[in-house]
Parts: sequence; structure tokens; C-alpha cells
Amino acid sequence: MVVRRVCVIGAGVSGLVAIKSCLEEGLEPVCFDKNEDIGGVWIFRDETDSNPGSALYDCVVTNSSRQMMCYSDFSFPRDTPPYIPGKALLKYYQDYAEHFRLRPHIQFHSTVTRVEKTEDFAKTGQWRVTVLHEGEETVHVFDAIMPCTGFFSIINYPMYPGQDEFQGTVIHSNEYRGNKHVTGKNVVVVGGSHSAGDISVDASLTAKQVYLSMRKGTWVITRSGPGGWPRDLFMNRRINFLLPEWYRRNAMKKELFSKMNMDNLGLRCDRELFCSEVMVNDLIQSRIFCGKVKAKTGIDHFTKTGIVFTDGTEVDADVVIFATGYKLRAPYLDTSIIQEELKDLELYKYVFPARLEHATCACIGFMMTVGAHGPAFELQSRWAVQVFKGNCSLPPIPKMLGEIRFVRQMVYNRYGKHIIFIPPIPYQDSLAAQIGALPSFKRYLFTDPALAFRILFGPALPCSYRLVGPHPWKGARSAIMEVWDVYSKATRTRDVGKPKPNYWPLPLQVAVLLALVALLIFAT
Repeated sequence: MVVRRVCVIGAGVSGLVAIKSCLEEGLEPVCFDKNEDIGGVWIFRDETDSNPGSALYDCVVTNSSRQMMCYSDFSFPRDTPPYIPGKALLKYYQDYAEHFRLRPHIQFHSTVTRVEKTEDFAKTGQWRVTVLHEGEETVHVFDAIMPCTGFFSIINYPMYPGQDEFQGTVIHSNEYRGNKHVTGKNVVVVGGSHSAGDISVDASLTAKQVYLSMRKGTWVITRSGPGGWPRDLFMNRRINFLLPEWYRRNAMKKELFSKMNMDNLGLRCDRELFCSEVMVNDLIQSRIFCGKVKAKTGIDHFTKTGIVFTDGTEVDADVVIFATGYKLRAPYLDTSIIQEELKDLELYKYVFPARLEHATCACIGFMMTVGAHGPAFELQSRWAVQVFKGNCSLPPIPKMLGEIRFVRQMVYNRYGKHIIFIPPIPYQDSLAAQIGALPSFKRYLFTDPALAFRILFGPALPCSYRLVGPHPWKGARSAIMEVWDVYSKATRTRDVGKPKPNYWPLPLQVAVLLALVALLIFAT
């Protein structure tokens, strides 16, 4: 069984790297996308439409910093700010597509309506794909498929008692574009994650009053971390995941509470840090301080003119905005392949449907990380094409199902619900190890100790997965070594001297490095 033609469904963040990964291995990708251009959820439309999936609002800014969210072999321009407005991010993905000549492989205004196994799938592993383009349906046969429509295609729209009789406006966050439509109104925003925080802050600039309704509270994390540097440069380091979780949790809580008292703000989550979803937001505290945003408990029921919360308090409301996320759906695929409920999902390492006879379906982007998504999607794609080519193999089906059940239960025990919300670095390293792209501290310790130190103690940058393995990038080392200068030069528009970033105090760095050297010598 030889894989040659691959169907990529969607030309967003995951679809672009799926196309490129296929081209790197000499495969023939054909991508179908329902939109008029690349970008997926990062395409901005001024007015709402019938799109049931994610859409940008005017004030959105990336939660991950530029060097942690870029693709592994394509950096942002040097003058790009550390955190990027949503509208500007689309330009990066367009440039990526142009640089690697991906557009000729994409058919726009093409909606995939059905994907099913061919009659001889047991022998060939092939798929029949039905596509609607300008009112005409066509059927294609492919050797493999890569669904790349991900988690943000179908909105999660809750219903509460009395909601049908509410006389105000009820929308989902994917319909929100800006605050001009809520001027002078009482607004209730429902949710405890990123979009809820963004919309609460933005709406509070023109609304009469904003209420942020959360069932369990949230952990608010600012983009600015230790020393005023982007937080994810410190959170996502390989050395962190060698430390006990209790130590990392206490250190981060201490740093967070030094900037923000979440108890006094009414935001405190009823679950521990690292055991709940989070809200990345820099301004919610100031809006609560000035009274424009008020934190409330979950909704009990609607009245004709307002909301009654679970603590018994009642407010008048003109607009209710559900920032309640999205459902896992791939409506063009049978639910035996991609299940509709997270508790039933059977994707091995969140990529391969575990029960298929042939590994010719790789689902890219059907997961979320506590950090940037793009680098994880890229490694999923790189691993998938190696499996298609026969360079990597999957474990037996019973072993894959056993691992899926183990991970599912572990995540449920942590979060108290079925969710896919995982730390990016251990996951990405596990995928990189599959294809021989995992950077090794030991490998560089004696030949390039400065690089070895950055690999283990520095930010785990996406470009570190291009040092070794298939299709390495010559610019990977310099991108790793220059990361601090790149960030400072983008914001230091007034010369104040050379910045002095530091990872840990120098004596501690030396002590840890010597201890690791001794450990390696002892192990050898």
C-alpha cells in the first residue's frame, strides 16, 4: 500500500503545515477550503455571517508570543511585536503559504461534504471525498486524508431556563466584532477563558456595565512574565517539566498573586492551578478596579429583562454573550472515526483514529495546548506524513486504545471533566521523538554547550525541532541563540542600553550544569 495523493481538509493553521509536510516528503496534497483565502479562524470579517465556527473579534491579540507560536522554519519579521493583533497574524500565514508555494495546492470555495472509506479500503486504505464547489458536487479518491478543521468549527451554545423568553439579545462570541453594538447597555459575558476576558474588557469601554459570569472562576495569567519578558518564554522550558509539579505550581502562584489578588477581584478558581482552564488577560484587573466589570457566579436562569445568578443576585441585561467555546465536530466524517464527545474520542496521540485497519487518516489540530497551537500541529503533520510514507509505524490497536484510555482518565482526574488541554512541550517532544527530531542536551553538551544549555534551560522554541531529524533548517541554531535580542529589539524603540536577560542566577546555572555533567558521566 503506497500513499501518494493526500486530501487536506481546511487551509487554516493546521492545514498549511499539513500541505507543507506532504510536499517535503514528495506526496501530492490537494487541499479543499470553504473560505475565499487561507487563514481559517484568523480571517476577519467585519460583519457576522452564517459561519457556525470561530471568528475574530476586533480586539483579539495572541496569547502566545511570536517566537513560541511561529512555525519551526519560518520566523516572524524582526520588527513584529512580541504579541500580535489578530488581524496582523493573518499576514504571517499568508507569507508562509507564499514562501513555501502552498497556494497552488489549495482549492478555495470548496466545502467537503462527505468523507468515507472506499469499498476496497481493507486492501487499499483509500478514501472517497465528496466536494461542493460553486453548486457542483465532485467525488475524488485519495490514498490518505488529513482533516484539519480542528476544534473551532461548531459553536457550543448553552441553554438556560427562561432563555426563550428573554427580551434582550443573546449571541455567541463568534458573532462579536467590537463594542460599538453594546454602547450604553448592560452586558453579561458568560465564560472563564480567553475570549470571555477579552470581550469583557473590550465591551466595558463603551457599555454601561459588564458582568462576567463564571461557574468555577478562573486563573488569570498576564502576558508579561518574570522580568517583564513574555511569560511563555519562562513557562515552556524543558527543565520545568523535570521539576515537581507542586514546586512549579507554588512558584507560579506566588508570582501571579504578586501582581493580582484574584480573591479580591472575585475571580478565584475553585480548582488548583494546572488543573483548570486559564484566562490570559492583562487588563481585566483594571476594569474590575474601576467598576466597569463585575465578576459574578454562574447563571441560574433568565428573566424577561435580565439574569438571575446561582448566588441569588439578579441584574438587568440588554445583551448576553456566550464565550463558551466550541464543540468537537467533523460533520463530513463518520462518528466511528472522529467521535462527537470527548469522553469517547479515540485518537492516538490526538492524531490517528485507533481502530482503523490502515493508518491513512491523520487528524491535525483536534486538540488544545496550554500555549501555542501551531507548533504542535506542525509536529502532528510531520509525524503523520512519516507514518504515511512507512518511515514510522503505529503500535498495535489494543496498545493504542490502552494508552488512549489511560491518558483520558489522567486528564479527567486533573480537570474534573473530559477535555483536551495539555502542556505543549512534553507533547511536542513525544511527537518529535517519533521522527528523530527531538533535540538532545547530551548530544550538544560537549560539542556546543551554549546550544545545549539553551535547549534544556531556555525557551523550548519550535525551531529546536529543526536542529536534527527530517528536513532540518540551517537557521534553527541562530534563531535559538538570538531569541532574547529579537524580543527586545521589537519593543525597545528608544535606546536604553543592552538588555540583560537571565534564566536563573548564574551560580545556580553553573551548579545545575555541573550536576548534569556529573550525572551523565556517572550514567556512562
